[in-house]
Amino acid sequence: MEYPHSEVWSPNYSIMTARAPYIRADRLDANETPLQKAMYQGRVLDAYTIGLQAYVYGWSIVEASRIRSRMLDPTFKHYAAINTFRHEDNPADDKYRLFVTANADLLYSQSFLDMCDEPVVLHVPDTKGMLYWAAQISDFFTETVANVSKRSVGNGPGNYALVGPHWQGKLPAGVVEVRMPTTVGFILLRTYFENEAALPATREIQRGFTLTPLSAFLSGKPWKPVDVATDDPRRQVPATEEELMHSLVFFQVLNRAINEGGIRPQEEGLMKLFARIGISPGMTFDPATLDKATREGLTKAIEDGLKLVLIRSSSMKQSVVNGWVVGTPVDQVGAFGFDYLQRAGMAHRGIYANTSDEYMASAAVFDAEGTPLTGAGSYLIHMDKDQLPKVDAYWGLTIYELPSRYLFPNSVHRWTVNSIDKRVKYNADGSLDIYVQRSSPGKDKEFNWLAAPEGQFQIIFRAYRASDRKMYMGEWAPGAIKRVK
Repeated sequence: MEYPHSEVWSPNYSIMTARAPYIRADRLDANETPLQKAMYQGRVLDAYTIGLQAYVYGWSIVEASRIRSRMLDPTFKHYAAINTFRHEDNPADDKYRLFVTANADLLYSQSFLDMCDEPVVLHVPDTKGMLYWAAQISDFFTETVANVSKRSVGNGPGNYALVGPHWQGKLPAGVVEVRMPTTVGFILLRTYFENEAALPATREIQRGFTLTPLSAFLSGKPWKPVDVATDDPRRQVPATEEELMHSLVFFQVLNRAINEGGIRPQEEGLMKLFARIGISPGMTFDPATLDKATREGLTKAIEDGLKLVLIRSSSMKQSVVNGWVVGTPVDQVGAFGFDYLQRAGMAHRGIYANTSDEYMASAAVFDAEGTPLTGAGSYLIHMDKDQLPKVDAYWGLTIYELPSRYLFPNSVHRWTVNSIDKRVKYNADGSLDIYVQRSSPGKDKEFNWLAAPEGQFQIIFRAYRASDRKMYMGEWAPGAIKRVK
């Protein structure tokens, strides 16, 4: 073992005790002596307990690394160079595979950010009174740092510098600083369109959002992003969640990510602990060099860590109303602080979910009787006029296939019912019925229909800029999901 000090011991006549210069991490392989067996089992448990914490801590940044690896592949449908927006021409559909639980009634634009050398300037165009838009800016761990949005800045235009934690320069007048805790980040722009006819105008505004390195912004000269080489570590990440989250490569990707992007403030002590299994800034984690005891402990940590993440993913919020899992102020979404399990669960369930000041969300995987939602049943969601969501923008219901959490093929190529669609029919008393089933409820009700898949599914309700306090306090939910057949 290499020690951090050239002299481990020296005379010290101070009354104060010196801090421990290093953290011990035993390397042990199996041995038949009783002492060695005990020490081996101790190291297995040590690696397991630390590995379990590291797995939960790292789930979001590892998943973000996987998504980035795909986005940096020029052959990928959603390819985008670093610090460059990928503006999607159309809303997400059954072929969308960048991330799970994508919304199907707005346009996405996304980019991974590199702020290591200099800030990146986000330009917001005049959004011409668009009903809803938001540029959600997240750090590498998927913590929402800021929302530059209609709610926060109005209709634009403006310039916002996304600044890494170590940059000390001066920004030009009129450019607003957004200080980031990591040098790697992600920006997800959501722009709303009312209907198919509005798409061309929406795309024009969408493409007015740009990203430019500060040096190019100051010079006014065009800049060209550089493709990331195939052998670059940022592209050397398993393509599927299944492959990545079940392998010791998980810890390798985690270690690379924190060495690249840095850690968030006040996590230095945690890194000292993780150093016992080879994960920390300045360290290299290589699964091939692990001793047998550490490998055994970390392998078990991955198995149990994934179980823990999946359990939290299915129970992000604790209150259930009318079959809907609703949130309260303590159920953080989008901004998690030090609640790493909540962050991991959200990254699995719907990575880059935004904070409640932009939209409030509730999910349902069970009907009002507690039975799983499935295409074998037919369901009705009824909301009285005074129960309809109160919002400053709009609200919508979107259906996803399980367990994939993706949109899926259906006969109408539609997955959302929302409050802006003028084809949705309300009852004479102002109430609303929404039908959830495999077959059409009839031509006159087709735009009130969420076409269900064959197997299990979930429905997510989203209220963009909710104006009812009850929505934030867990005191409101959409209408009960009642099985009618």
